[in-house]
Amino acid sequence: MSAAPTRRPGTLLAAPGPRSRTGSPLPRIQADPRSKILVLLVCNVLVMGLAPTRAVGLIAVVAGVLIALDEPVHTLAAYTAITGALWLCVQLPHWWPTGPGVFLGVVSYWLLRFAVSLSLGAWFITTTRVSALLAAMSRMRLPRFLTIPLAVLFRFFPVALDEARGVMEAMRLRGYSGSHLWRHPLDGVEKLVVPVLAASARSADELSAAALIRGLGAGGRPTIVDRLRFGAADAALLVLAAALAAQPVWGRWL
Repeated sequence: MSAAPTRRPGTLLAAPGPRSRTGSPLPRIQADPRSKILVLLVCNVLVMGLAPTRAVGLIAVVAGVLIALDEPVHTLAAYTAITGALWLCVQLPHWWPTGPGVFLGVVSYWLLRFAVSLSLGAWFITTTRVSALLAAMSRMRLPRFLTIPLAVLFRFFPVALDEARGVMEAMRLRGYSGSHLWRHPLDGVEKLVVPVLAASARSADELSAAALIRGLGAGGRPTIVDRLRFGAADAALLVLAAALAAQPVWGRWL
């Protein structure tokens, strides 16, 4: 069984990119997490609800714009390729009205909605600092038993992805390519999944220890370093959320 890769210094508490006074990476969209949460909720209710396919396509374009503003070019290219291919497959029953065409169209219909929803969630996670999220939840008067697990879980996803990338790099250095994993799935599970799970368990313990050291489990009200202010980005996101929430009205003309 392959051993999990050694963690690089500062993986848990540091990330590349511009940083604030507290050392946290700065997102390009300087918006209050509460504004992002509102947009995220409105989009997910529409996408996973009964919004028509054209409205889902419009929300997919909105998600692409948000990703383009705050993510690398290759991330935007991957998102565009996936959603574009699924959108074409959704239209497949109009061009190929047979059993296989209808089946692919129905499957792609739900895959497109899941892809847009997951992409918006990933955008929120990658553009929101944990400290800003804690400050927003504190302003919302949420109980501590809810905010602390959410903060630890919120930080765990990037760490788990970093661990998976490290394991895949180690496998490539040892000569295991992607085709080998497809040809030998059981061997791939042993060499990929097991080290990732072991590294993720270790990361979870380290994150819990870091949270305790920072006093997240202590009594009293914690000190809030991030000062949340309503800015132009928040105004734009609120207007966007209001426009999307009015979809049942303007959706009649789509």
